[in-house]
Amino acid sequence: MTLPALLLDACATAVLAVTPHDGIIIAANTACEELLGYSPDNLQGRAITDIEVGLQDLFFWEELREGGSHTVSNVEGEYRHENGHFLQVRKTIRSIEWAGQLLCVISVNDISHAKRLEAETALSASLLAATLESTADGILVTDLNAQIRNFNHQVPQIWQWPIETGLAAESLFQHIESQLFDPAQFRDWLDELYNDPYLESQHSCALRDGRFFDISSRPQRLGETPIGRILGMHDISIIKHSENALRVAHNAAQAASKAKSDFLSHMSHELRTPLNAILGFAQIISADSENNQRELGNYIGKAGRHLLDLINEVLDLASIEAGKLVLRDEPVDLALIIQDCLELTQTLAIDKNVTLLQTQMPAARFIVQGDARRIKQILLNFVSNAIKYNRQQGTVEMTVTHAKADTWRLMVSDTGRGISTDDQSKLFQPFSRVGNQTDNIEGTGIGLAFTQKLAGLMHGEVGFSSTLNVGSRFWIDLPCAQGITQASPHSTAIQCGEGKRHILYIEDDLLSQKLVTTIFSKQRPNYTVTIAGNGADGLALARQIPQPDLILLDQHLPDASGVAILEQLKLSDRTRAIPVIALSGDALEEDIQSALTLGFDAYITKPFDIKVTLPIIDKLLGNTLP
Repeated sequence: MTLPALLLDACATAVLAVTPHDGIIIAANTACEELLGYSPDNLQGRAITDIEVGLQDLFFWEELREGGSHTVSNVEGEYRHENGHFLQVRKTIRSIEWAGQLLCVISVNDISHAKRLEAETALSASLLAATLESTADGILVTDLNAQIRNFNHQVPQIWQWPIETGLAAESLFQHIESQLFDPAQFRDWLDELYNDPYLESQHSCALRDGRFFDISSRPQRLGETPIGRILGMHDISIIKHSENALRVAHNAAQAASKAKSDFLSHMSHELRTPLNAILGFAQIISADSENNQRELGNYIGKAGRHLLDLINEVLDLASIEAGKLVLRDEPVDLALIIQDCLELTQTLAIDKNVTLLQTQMPAARFIVQGDARRIKQILLNFVSNAIKYNRQQGTVEMTVTHAKADTWRLMVSDTGRGISTDDQSKLFQPFSRVGNQTDNIEGTGIGLAFTQKLAGLMHGEVGFSSTLNVGSRFWIDLPCAQGITQASPHSTAIQCGEGKRHILYIEDDLLSQKLVTTIFSKQRPNYTVTIAGNGADGLALARQIPQPDLILLDQHLPDASGVAILEQLKLSDRTRAIPVIALSGDALEEDIQSALTLGFDAYITKPFDIKVTLPIIDKLLGNTLP
């Protein structure tokens, strides 16, 4: 083999020699076999058109036979492999003379892999472009010097940016700044971004046209090295407008809640103030042994107390619905609650010819977590219903058992008429009174509805079972107060002592004024009462010499609130030490707790019970005997 032939076979490029007049291959190097699958010997004598199948290739050889150019450089074509598949190639054809004849020498390189990579790259680029253009967000790509490299169609649409003004990022950013409420903040953010190529950050901006955008930026990396920045622009206008609508709705809800609270407070005061006079004078008439109208006083008192019960239940239920009912969360001894309820309902049971039974309670203490006053209210509701809806010579029984390992069940059972299946579904609905509507039984029909809501607020549950003409059982399950021991309170007798006392009563309601002066004149003759009809007069009288020993202060005066008067009293050294009792028709728990927190020594709710109110006043005046 000659040296030129040896060099030709060592070449990695496939080389073919073709006679141009007939297109027959007369020689091929060994690289052709690797490219086309044919050995050099099998290629000799074949027509070049058996290998070259591209349309452009066929035109070339046809043109060559007709006297066209014999030379081409770096043209792409398509070759057929021996096994039938096609190759993408790049070839160069040169004309030479050898042994007195003209030959075309073809140098061929396989570019199939490069073409596949090119197609894959084009597909990826197309997919990326389609993805970027399909999003509603604006996407902007810059280099590290803030020069624009690419952007999707949303960017000019979002910012109404005329692209013909130039593709410099500086002009785009200036155009953005002109539309913002706070362009300086945006400029500071951009400066921070382009001063730190690794920084990832987000900026929220408000546009003058009412739109809002979140603009986020992160570095574009090649490996671990930042080579540019990608900025995403997301429209959050709907979110912001929704937030604003929610804020408006929240404020409206708060205003409505405050209106409900104000309404409850106002109604409580307006209803309780006249009842204070009715029940107060009824108590005075009933207690006067020399008055032959005592029986009428009892009737007035009974009717007044019934009306008060109705008002309390309606206002309590409304307080829960308004979210204004405040409950204590403390250990409560059920034994004390049961004892109080037995004493309070004994008279009603005697009137109805019903026997109250106190079943032997568990040996262990049964202390629950909740609000003692509200638990008593629930139990009283159960017991009074069991008495009222019982039969003559029936029984009512109270028991305490473990409903679960961590729950005490307080249950009231009766031998009454029971509740029909149809009525049971309506039992806990407000203002729904089940049973025979012709019965002369007092009530609002909301007691059980209120009881159910109260139990839920104390993390408890109420339930019942009933059999018609046999009886009913109502119970409340309350969580145990674990690890709590509570001694039973000892009673303290409070009675009036000797000695003159001066009481200032600041009240604008004439009936309330008359009631209090009558009570003291009959039951505390050693107490002198001075009346002030408004806050200004009350403050003036409180500062006189001698000063009052105690002040009874209404919470709603024509010229000031009771709290404002209390603040004035506490500011003066002369009046700071005088005990002050709030006397008001505001019976909401939050009003009571707020008043006590502000510095009132006690809070008495209208209409008040004389037997409860006088001991409170006696104690604050120091006239107590243990």
